[in-house]
Amino acid sequence: MSIPQFLAAANGTAQLWSSADGQFLGLLSSDRYDMNSISNLDGIYGSLHDTYSIRNPHGLYGGIHGGHSSYNPYCGKPPVVSYQNKIVLVITRNTSIQTNGLPIIDPDFLLGV
Repeated sequence: MSIPQFLAAANGTAQLWSSADGQFLGLLSSDRYDMNSISNLDGIYGSLHDTYSIRNPHGLYGGIHGGHSSYNPYCGKPPVVSYQNKIVLVITRNTSIQTNGLPIIDPDFLLGV
């Protein structure tokens, strides 16, 4: 199964977590009205301004300088996708990161699906 196929199949059930501190970062859902969805631009996890959003360019989880951010090309512990209680994807722009075989996807790809 390709990554786009997986994301479509896991829509509404897969979750985004910080691998650095265990913080829940939202539900991978295309539902723009679900308060837990990373697609809800007014929600906690999809806003450009919220602390726990990977869309926040000035935040810990979203900025290029954020210590736990998928956009930080040097982040050693970027956000991960959990599905059925297993880590299945790493969301990062760090091209040197060791993932033990887990697929890596760019955060903009994730947010664009």
